[in-house]
Amino acid sequence: MSQSDVIDLQSLQTMAKVFGSLLYFPLTDSNNQTLIKALSEDEALENSDIQAWCKTALTELPEALNQDFFLLFEGGEVMLAPPWGSVYTDKEEVIFGDSTVAYRQFLREYGIELDTGMREPEDQIGLMLFAVSQLIEQQQDVETVKTLLTEHLLTWCYRYFELVQQHAQTQSYKQLAGLVSLWCEVVQDVLDITPNAVKLYR
Repeated sequence: MSQSDVIDLQSLQTMAKVFGSLLYFPLTDSNNQTLIKALSEDEALENSDIQAWCKTALTELPEALNQDFFLLFEGGEVMLAPPWGSVYTDKEEVIFGDSTVAYRQFLREYGIELDTGMREPEDQIGLMLFAVSQLIEQQQDVETVKTLLTEHLLTWCYRYFELVQQHAQTQSYKQLAGLVSLWCEVVQDVLDITPNAVKLYR
């Protein structure tokens, strides 16, 4: 792995962990609140889109953010933007579909454990970003990271972000989806990735 790869991967690891947290835990979670405040005060991010988003996230009402989190990530009667990959890639639009099983095997192969204490699909968007971060933390070869992105995450995540932008009730979640989608595009470009062509059912 070259030094330039290391530098790029260090940045990728950090942002994957940040976005993973923001897309797995509620924005009102105390750790996320601490993270958002730290990002908003980071001089290196001055005048960036991320800092503009932080201002939005810190000013919207906690009740509105919690309601949006429930609708987007936990689900009422209808989930308008399900955060699990197999809902998009499985013809029956189910969780724990074939793509989840394939992704689980990939994680096992590289010793990645995402024990959340709940029986939940590993292909939840935030958990997948945590896995990207963990692979880099383990100093896996960049090709391993590219495989996760090419075969498992980038195949469906752009459609997911579109749906979040369409259906989120708060600006915080609408803008966050746009930010992470743009970041994924940059990562795809920097790592020269062409995601596998997968038929999507959502």
